[in-house]
Amino acid sequence: MTLFQAMRRGAIALGTFALVTAGSVALTRTLTAERIETHQLAYQHRQLQEVLPQALANTPVTQVLESTFTLPNPQALGLASDSQGWWVSDQGSSAVILPVVTRQGYNGEIRLLIGIDEQQRISGVRVTQHQETPGLGDDIERSRSDWITGFNDLRLDSLPPEGWAVAKDGGHFDAFTGATITPRAVVNAVHKALQYANDTPLPISFKEPTQ
Repeated sequence: MTLFQAMRRGAIALGTFALVTAGSVALTRTLTAERIETHQLAYQHRQLQEVLPQALANTPVTQVLESTFTLPNPQALGLASDSQGWWVSDQGSSAVILPVVTRQGYNGEIRLLIGIDEQQRISGVRVTQHQETPGLGDDIERSRSDWITGFNDLRLDSLPPEGWAVAKDGGHFDAFTGATITPRAVVNAVHKALQYANDTPLPISFKEPTQ
């Protein structure tokens, strides 16, 4: 066998291996893509229920999913023009759930769901997607920390404007050791959502808080 024949045989073998590997990866991705999408949807559905007020916590997921409405001026929440929110009402209690996207995270977008009840109080906040640094910024996840629950029951006027910031910036909210950018982005996003709810006509009829 000449040197040229040996090189050609090696090139053919290497090319065949690359094709088989690429095909296997593509096949695996195709077979798992639907399952991954299903899991992501199921996770978001659970998050929708978790940000509802206690009075609506047992609302079936199917009912929540059917309660969508088109968001006015969704760009104010960092969303595309055709974005939707959710309005859930039952037995005298009601709430809106607003999707919010902030691009102020350390590693890109952070997506949230924010529940606001009929008295304009936050009923819950959950992060649905982010790429923050594991072990530092990912404490915004409810499964890792209870930090995100610190927004519960707050109204826009619960804090002065300067209070809607992390402690390092003179605000009310704790930051994470070694990670200030991530909680700062979330606080800003939640504050923006409350301002949006206060200034934007939404399906829910907001009432004055009970004493």
